[in-house]
Amino acid sequence: MGVKSETGEQVGDVVLPPWAKGDPLLFVTMNRRALESQHVSAHLPAWIDLIWGCKQRSVEDLNVFHPLSYEENAVDLDSIKDEMEREAKVGIVHNCELLNAHN
Repeated sequence: MGVKSETGEQVGDVVLPPWAKGDPLLFVTMNRRALESQHVSAHLPAWIDLIWGCKQRSVEDLNVFHPLSYEENAVDLDSIKDEMEREAKVGIVHNCELLNAHN
């Protein structure tokens, strides 16, 4: 699954949150209940607008990401000669991916 950016520690397994009490089935069941809830159903269109729709770059909705997170601003990372600059841009893109995965 990768490595932790803070420690470099290899991550091989998913660590369940404390509320799952070490039970993967409870984790899946609770997430499924949440995703199928009336609250999520009522707010799903707004979330879709924030991620893919008309509010994708909305300053009013605090939904503005780094320019590198947008496809039209993509750069060829292999063409960047400065190692620190390349690592910085890779980090920015990965952070944006993580943010999108959590929204």
